[in-house]
Amino acid sequence: MTLALRRVIESLLLLCAIVAVSACNNNDACPLYPDSLCGETDADSLTLSAAGALSGLRIGATLEPQEIADESYTGTLIREFGALTPENALKMYSIQNERGVWTFAGADAVVGFAEANDLVVRGHTLVWAQDQYTPAWVKAITDPAELRAVTEEYIATVMERYTGRIPRWDVVNEPLTTLGAQLSGSVWHDLLGPDWIADVFHLAHAADPDAELWINEYGTDWVPGKHQAFLALVAELVEEGVPLHGVGLQTHRISVAGPDRAVFEQQLRDFTNLGLEVAITELDVVTSPTDPTALTSQAEAFRRIVDACLAVAGCVEITTWGITDATSWLNSLGTFPTPTRPLLFDDDFVPKPAYFVVRAALAAGRPPSGN
Repeated sequence: MTLALRRVIESLLLLCAIVAVSACNNNDACPLYPDSLCGETDADSLTLSAAGALSGLRIGATLEPQEIADESYTGTLIREFGALTPENALKMYSIQNERGVWTFAGADAVVGFAEANDLVVRGHTLVWAQDQYTPAWVKAITDPAELRAVTEEYIATVMERYTGRIPRWDVVNEPLTTLGAQLSGSVWHDLLGPDWIADVFHLAHAADPDAELWINEYGTDWVPGKHQAFLALVAELVEEGVPLHGVGLQTHRISVAGPDRAVFEQQLRDFTNLGLEVAITELDVVTSPTDPTALTSQAEAFRRIVDACLAVAGCVEITTWGITDATSWLNSLGTFPTPTRPLLFDDDFVPKPAYFVVRAALAAGRPPSGN
């Protein structure tokens, strides 16, 4: 069976499930459909992507250029997910690490793979507002006019290359300090002032007026005061009429504890109350290698996060930062004891307890009160 045919069959089956579930919800007797379709959908028959689609959720994972040759990785990605985020290939240090030298091979490969396999791409990211990830030649700029011109050229070049191919972009990533609640002291902030973020969004909108433009942040779910600071920043952008469509919350969880489900749900809702969509963009949950109950606790942490998203109608995406524990970025970070085991599939791509919990939660759908 070809991939295209399989996609068509999956879509038809998913449509049948949606129609059946809708009919059951509106008719307690459900005379026209089998009992197995009444109430919650049978999670065992669905992939993560199909289960998420029942609630209008994109379910994604990451892809690196070198992973395209790994059939276990790409096979799992194609089977289970409907969207992908280039983990590093679309970052400035990958595309223009030297001034005037444009390197698109990696990004082209990832975007081409997505197109060939009907996966929607999230463009990550145009400006990463952390100097440690900014090319040295950009950090060496001292003239504000030069920096703005360089930024405008970069955004226009990258976005125009992928116009019509990448529908949404993380325009600015991590505008606040990593473990604080202040605007990051990046070269953009230092030279262009606090209005630089709004300016970059206008530049992105000019480059591709049809693209969704997002702002993405780390640690708002656990760094004290960071959610409030990020919310204030986003509210200001909305008030100023900045072309902003959505807010990405990375949700890298540093342990299996938390988040508090009600608190996290309210944090998501704070952004949708501004008229924006919200997404969980870089989800992983670190485990302790010495805790015998870690995988069970991890599954419950994933469940709290997914349930919070499902409860908020404007939460439209959940993307895990990787697929297999074997290649997680956290293993080489040096911050946590290894193996960190933060994802839904183990080293051999076998689904973990968290996978089944997440799939069941997605298949159960959004609660009637979700708004």
